[in-house]
Amino acid sequence: MFKVSTTKIKKSTLIEQLNIIETPAYKYLLTDDIKLFEDGVVNILFTENNLEDIKILVKTLSQGEGYYINVENSLGVKHVNIKDILYFEALDNDVFAIQNKERFYVLEKLYVLEQILTERNFVRVSKSFLVNIAHIDLIKPMLNSKLKLIMSNKDVVEVNRTYVKSFKERMKL
Repeated sequence: MFKVSTTKIKKSTLIEQLNIIETPAYKYLLTDDIKLFEDGVVNILFTENNLEDIKILVKTLSQGEGYYINVENSLGVKHVNIKDILYFEALDNDVFAIQNKERFYVLEKLYVLEQILTERNFVRVSKSFLVNIAHIDLIKPMLNSKLKLIMSNKDVVEVNRTYVKSFKERMKL
């Protein structure tokens, strides 16, 4: 997922500080020298002064990477990367994963998913919804002390009053 190329900072120290595992097939190049930029990948130029910001960015990019869940619909079972799921919705005794405009059945209960995915960018927003915060496009306050979330696929999910405080803390609002 990551490759590190540096000229000013010792590479091994940087990898340790940022908690990065370099991979042969990488999408992101972290560098402190613009001359080391590569075509075909996302280049991230940083200085030693903004290492804390880079740590947060690396953690965010890594959330859900390599973690998959089995879901199913009328076409069959699909192995989906958790970072591609926008939210989970519980209806009666069933749980569904929403990926773009597709709806998939999930075998796990919502509370089990919440325990597993809290460290992977997911937050509980109501009794029935678990949302991937990386896929929230817009947060709108509502008159009744609730919040309205506009997801990246334009679906609307409400944050109930019971969950507003914990949601705001998680989002650092």
